[in-house]
Amino acid sequence: MIVVLLILLASVIVSIVAFIAYKKQNNPQRIMREGKLLKSEMVSINGEQLYVEKVRFKDWHVSIHSFYVISDELAEGHTVVEQRWNYDDFCNITVRLEDYTYMLIRQVDAVALVRSFRPIPIDEFDSIAQPLIL
Repeated sequence: MIVVLLILLASVIVSIVAFIAYKKQNNPQRIMREGKLLKSEMVSINGEQLYVEKVRFKDWHVSIHSFYVISDELAEGHTVVEQRWNYDDFCNITVRLEDYTYMLIRQVDAVALVRSFRPIPIDEFDSIAQPLIL
């Protein structure tokens, strides 16, 4: 009887570990290391594969600082082909690099990112990415 229970317990533990490993493998790799992760998903719009990520910070001061740190990290080692800054209500930037395009928006105490997997002109990318963040 005890042997059966031990085998059952071992199979449950193996199943849980396999399920956790499967879930971690299918989740996209987190890009923004700062803040608490709120959202991380792959989205397909008009045939474009996009990665959307949102992180929250303890207050708006940390959010502002982290926005610039994240922006620098995303462009580090890449050639900036085109970029657009916008300071209306929130601080945001859209950048096209030689490898991909990304939009980074600071929303008070959070920062949201939309990243493509190929370079897309900024005007076209903004129209695709803006609805995913707001």
